[in-house]
Amino acid sequence: MNGFTAPACIFPSAASAATNRIDARRACASLGRAAIGLLIAAGSLVLWSGCMTTSKTRPAVPPALSRANVPAKGVGASPAAPVTVPQAPAMAVPPKRSQPASAPGIVTVGPDAVVIRLTMLVESEPAGATIVVDGRPVGKTPLQLGVPASPLGFFRDYVEIRARFIADNETEVSQTAMEEFSSREKVPAILRFTPTGVRRTVR
Repeated sequence: MNGFTAPACIFPSAASAATNRIDARRACASLGRAAIGLLIAAGSLVLWSGCMTTSKTRPAVPPALSRANVPAKGVGASPAAPVTVPQAPAMAVPPKRSQPASAPGIVTVGPDAVVIRLTMLVESEPAGATIVVDGRPVGKTPLQLGVPASPLGFFRDYVEIRARFIADNETEVSQTAMEEFSSREKVPAILRFTPTGVRRTVR
């Protein structure tokens, strides 16, 4: 019994046990350093990706707000250009329409507001009859009579024209011929009166 010796695999020696403990500590230290390195690398990757995303999504500074376009406020800076506010154009005042002057020798009848007038020649047989327009004597034949008319040549209003033939002596009798015009009738070029009737000459 005293000469029995246990095998080395069953009862390791104290030196080999210490060596195993040292190797285990070194392995744990290596694993710890590797884990710390991985954590540092992962954190750096996260920070780098965040910086890239921020730089891509950052809005661009508009040109109007950039420092290059902001005028300097120091000495020698050029003054700001004055701003001119455009004014509305003045309303144009239409010129007053002047009444056309009547030609010499032409008698005009009707209101002055009427601009368009047509002239007709009034004659009589015998000559010298007194012409009365709407109850107002205007002259003796032959004469040029200007009357208000539409652009198409029609009378503007109702017009009554009379020719009075005054007797020269006791043997003659005074006579009157009358012609009426409505706004549906055109102004004739010539109107010829006789003691017995009226004849029109169209334009």
